[in-house]
Amino acid sequence: MNASTLFEKEKYEKALEKLNKAEKLAEKAKSSDLMCRVLLHKGEVMDSMDYPEEALELYEKALDISSRLFLNEPQVSSYQKCLYNSIGLIGTNLEDRDSFSAAEKSYGRTNKFFDGITDEYNKLIAEQPENSEYLLNYLKTLKNIGAYFLIIGQPEKQIPLTNSTLETFRKILILQPENPNILEQLDLFVRRLGEEFMENELFEDAKKLYDQLQEIYRSLLEKYPDNEIVIHYFIFSYGYLGDLQSRQGYPEKMEETYLQALSIVEDNLRKNPEDAAFLVNRGKIYEEIGLNYSKAGDPEKANSFYEKALANFEGMTGKYPDDQDYQFKLTETFGNLGKLFAKIKRIEKAKQCYMYKIKIYESLFENGPEDEDLKMEIIDTLTQIGNLYAEAGDRDQAKEYYEKAIEGYEMLLSENPESTDFEIGISDVLTALGDMYAKVEHEDMESEDETEDAEFEIAREYYEKALKLNEKEFGRYPDDSTCQDELVRTLGKIGDSFAAQERYIDAVPYYRRIVEIKEQAVRDNPDEWIYIMTLTNSLYQLGYLYGQIGEIELEKQQYSKAEELFSRLLHDEKISLPVKQILAFDVQGRGIDLLNSRKYDSAKGALDLALEFFENEYEKNPKEPENYPFICEALHQSGRLQQSLENFEEAAKIFDSLLPAVEKLLESNPENPENAEYREKAGINYTDAGEVYYLIEEYEKSKQSFKRALDINEVLLDEEPDNPIYKINQAETFEKYAKLLSKLGRNEEAEDYSTKSKEIYRKLAEEDCGEKDTDE
Repeated sequence: MNASTLFEKEKYEKALEKLNKAEKLAEKAKSSDLMCRVLLHKGEVMDSMDYPEEALELYEKALDISSRLFLNEPQVSSYQKCLYNSIGLIGTNLEDRDSFSAAEKSYGRTNKFFDGITDEYNKLIAEQPENSEYLLNYLKTLKNIGAYFLIIGQPEKQIPLTNSTLETFRKILILQPENPNILEQLDLFVRRLGEEFMENELFEDAKKLYDQLQEIYRSLLEKYPDNEIVIHYFIFSYGYLGDLQSRQGYPEKMEETYLQALSIVEDNLRKNPEDAAFLVNRGKIYEEIGLNYSKAGDPEKANSFYEKALANFEGMTGKYPDDQDYQFKLTETFGNLGKLFAKIKRIEKAKQCYMYKIKIYESLFENGPEDEDLKMEIIDTLTQIGNLYAEAGDRDQAKEYYEKAIEGYEMLLSENPESTDFEIGISDVLTALGDMYAKVEHEDMESEDETEDAEFEIAREYYEKALKLNEKEFGRYPDDSTCQDELVRTLGKIGDSFAAQERYIDAVPYYRRIVEIKEQAVRDNPDEWIYIMTLTNSLYQLGYLYGQIGEIELEKQQYSKAEELFSRLLHDEKISLPVKQILAFDVQGRGIDLLNSRKYDSAKGALDLALEFFENEYEKNPKEPENYPFICEALHQSGRLQQSLENFEEAAKIFDSLLPAVEKLLESNPENPENAEYREKAGINYTDAGEVYYLIEEYEKSKQSFKRALDINEVLLDEEPDNPIYKINQAETFEKYAKLLSKLGRNEEAEDYSTKSKEIYRKLAEEDCGEKDTDE
């Protein structure tokens, strides 16, 4: 078995053994090309084994080798591939680690190669512009270098590369103006890069990029005015500019830009009114203008352009009945437009789009009555219309279309009674009908309880019908994951409907059944962590229900089972570090919920597990800034728990460990956008520490902690004076600090802080009520 197969089977140790042998052989053979590929593969294995630093070292070594190979013989495609793969894997490694300092250091070691690479590629492509492989490999290399620049927070470094690349495209297109592959690659390159610029708010750079693109198209059209491929891409480029202007908050400029594109389309339609491509362009332009107005919060203008798009696409129906591609694209177009109408609550217009979709499918179905997929498309669209009316609160109309969808499934089921898909389809529609009754809101408060009870009963009638079908399919195919998921979902719907009415005792049997199903799934898939994690979720839900009916021991049992499962996963060496972090966050979140619910015994087990995991990671690498926020949160929650249990001495020891870690976190990366969140949490940490030190009569430590919290809160409020969370944090610090000052005999200061705290709470309460201070 070779290393690649072992890697795919996640047998990393054995894969590494094979690759170590391959590395020695490559060294003996003096094959730099082979060595490069072995190093990259070794790096991937090390990454999968959670050794990212070692993996990065291998990738950088591969980049060094592949760069030298490429610069000596740039025309060798295997060297080109090793080169872009090296850069890409370095970028992925750094992105996964999310460590700015590691990215900066890596860039310092590797950036020396980049200028020479781009210069050599430009020469190569200028010499052989017809070689599309060179261009594609160059674009992949540039994409990976660009991603690298984004990771180190310097997207502007892409600008010189971009200018050079566009110039290369321009030269190639002079020689091959009708090459669709080159035009497609140019469009893709600019579109992706423009999106990156806009995501990083480099709007001027995006505009320059789009202007350069349009200049390339204009120069081509001056020489070849009838080149339709270039005309279409030229039209698309106006869309990129329009989207940019929309994101900048200039809807009028956006519309003006799109209308310039529309003018080009109309000119071409005057020459050929039946040209389908230009007809689609016209409709899409209207659609895009509408979408941008919708995003800008102007549904009326959005609707007016959507209606123009609808009129355009209506005119395209009934044509080319034998062209299936044309018909399917038209159904997709109507489906997308229907969703856009639905988003701005134009229900009848959305329905109109969906009905056109059905009409086209029905015409296709007449020509192929044995085609189940076409019938399924019709049923799915009927369900969409049902969903549309259900979301609008029109139950009668929703029910009509849901029932039509069920009839469609029943017809298919009669033709193929062994099909699982059709019974599951009926179950899904029945569930949607149940959801419609379970989520209705009422205006008449007097009869609300009675009406809600009746509607929950109707909802459960539908859920029970769905459950019957799901039980049947699960009985036939107990190992089928879809059948399991459908059954669990329906059981959950019924259980949740009882819980919503606070009929917890009625909800319990349904969640017990869910737990049984998921326990069996874990037994069937003992090495799959995702099955175990979903079981823990259900155990916590069942535990909550037991707690609501006073079955405290049963409640604790469920939490204890979940805790044991989490412990098993967190100590499993086969599970990767990123997955374990997700699991640790999950169990910590459960612990916090239990702590806030005063279920202290159960909270302790969950929080101790999370703390053990994050402490171990921190101790392995105490200088890694990525670990700081995790250990801080874990220590803080454990400190809160001990404080709640009135184990104040123990809580104080935890805060003694926490506060130095908090300072390390704040100092680690002050430019990090998440720093405000870290500072806010730090303020809370210091406030809680101040309170604990106060309770054990360590007044000097208490005073220092409160002062640090006050300083942090003050800076945050200077930055965001209207932030209600910062105000609440400040009020809580004032309130607790006042108690310390009073204890120290500084009564006047204590009264001042207490008054400030009450005033903040008063103003926040008035804001919540919609009241403001007024001068009389």
